[in-house]
Amino acid sequence: MDYYTYWSISDLPTNSIKSFEVFLWISIISLIIWIITKKYKKNNGDYEKSILLWLLGIVFSFSIVMFFYLKFWTIDYSEERIQKLLHSSYVSKVEGKISDFKSFEPVSRRGNVTVESFKVDSIEFQYEDALLGRFNRFTKTNNGVFKDGLNVRITFEKTNHNILKVEIAK
Repeated sequence: MDYYTYWSISDLPTNSIKSFEVFLWISIISLIIWIITKKYKKNNGDYEKSILLWLLGIVFSFSIVMFFYLKFWTIDYSEERIQKLLHSSYVSKVEGKISDFKSFEPVSRRGNVTVESFKVDSIEFQYEDALLGRFNRFTKTNNGVFKDGLNVRITFEKTNHNILKVEIAK
């Protein structure tokens, strides 16, 4: 049976935003603010404009140095580590139809938390949509994709059944 990847641990936002990109954006924004401050801020003789310009210059300098360091002198092994995890002996796969699908909202101090659980070939899985929920398509619960009878292949950790990858039959 052919499957397509519906969700994978490599799709997480922490894997898609690189640290060098953060420093690039900080440097661009600080440079724009520096130019605006230099052009439009009036000098009242109280050193406010000079202090702002120096501080923005320091932020720009630090962030541009960090951008070049992280982009050209460090190597990001994130994808290799994820692939190594997905193919390690701590991980198992199960293939079959979803059964006993449940979606409920338990009483929680964290606000509205939706918990979904289901079984695939007698292995029970459960996940919740909390804290950073609804930021990617997997944690958006009640989306109608998972339901009883759906053919899936799930890659998960053997010890605690944490879902690492979900593939749905075509």
